[in-house]
Order: sequence, then structure tokens, then C-alpha cells
Amino acid sequence: MRRVVTFDRVAAAGYLNGELIVHRYRLIRLVFVVSLIAIGASAQAQTPSKKRPTVRPAHSLVIPGDSSRAASAGVSARIRSLLDTATTTLDRLEVHQTSLAPGGSPHPPHRHIHDEMMLVERGTLEVTQEGVVRHAGPGSLIFQSSNELHGLKNVGADSAVYWVIAIYPRDLADSSRRRR
Repeated sequence: MRRVVTFDRVAAAGYLNGELIVHRYRLIRLVFVVSLIAIGASAQAQTPSKKRPTVRPAHSLVIPGDSSRAASAGVSARIRSLLDTATTTLDRLEVHQTSLAPGGSPHPPHRHIHDEMMLVERGTLEVTQEGVVRHAGPGSLIFQSSNELHGLKNVGADSAVYWVIAIYPRDLADSSRRRR
């Protein structure tokens, strides 16, 4: 049985005519702040490892928003990869933006060993997590825990755009291919 969970977005502060006004630079800053928080939490939860990353860890950097490359995931999805690297505390940190056409899904529901966070920039996504259906609009943060079945679908009339931050702690098997 599927449950549908909705939120009264109109009543939330910052909404105008039912839509959140999202400033691009604030959104990008929020994505990276959330990434840094996740990296810190991951580092605290880790036990020291003798395993070295196969890629030299990235140091502090700034990646211009227009420097990414696009790779199509399918007919209804377009992916812009911004970052895919090892860090001092992670075997892999991957950040990309996905644009979904109306009715589109990036892939069938799946599960993987790493954690993911998704930040919705625009549009309305139907999020299925372990059989529970929720809706996420602009400004929503979706957290996907390790090994839980999940999937996304654009249920809006226009394209949906969201950012994905995939976090691979040390000694965790990489269950997906790198987008290089």
C-alpha cells in the first residue's frame, strides 16, 4: 500500500503564489554547505583506515557553475556533472545537477550503498522511498539513506531541476560508476 505525504507549501514563509523564489547563488551555496556538513558527519562516523584513495584528494576549490559537462542519462533526464573526486575524508564526493522533463524519471527505483542528498531547485518531484510517496518542491531537501529503495519522478507541468550530492565514505564499496 502506498501512502502519499504532502506539505502545505503555500503557508510556508518565503512562498509567493505557491512557488518558492529561489535565488541561484543562495541555492548553490546551500548545496555546498549541506555537502560540508555531510562530509564532517561522515568523518566523525568513520574509523581510521589504512586504505588510501586511488585518486589524489581534492583540496579547497571553487568550481565555476558554467564549467560542468552534460551527459544524458536518458530521454527524459539531462545530467550536468560538477564534481566527482576523492577528498581528505571521503573516497568519493560527487555533485551533479539533473533536469527532468515533465513525467520523466532519471532511472527506475533502485538502491545503493552510499548516501545521497538532493536539493530541489525548481519543479515538483514525486519521491518514492521504501514504498512511501512524498512530494518535494523548490527548496526541498531529500535525504536518501544507504540501501533504501528510492526513485524520483517529475510530476509537474514544467521541467524539474535538482542537485544530487552523493557521499562515499572510506571503505565503502563504490556501487555506481564514476561519471568521468
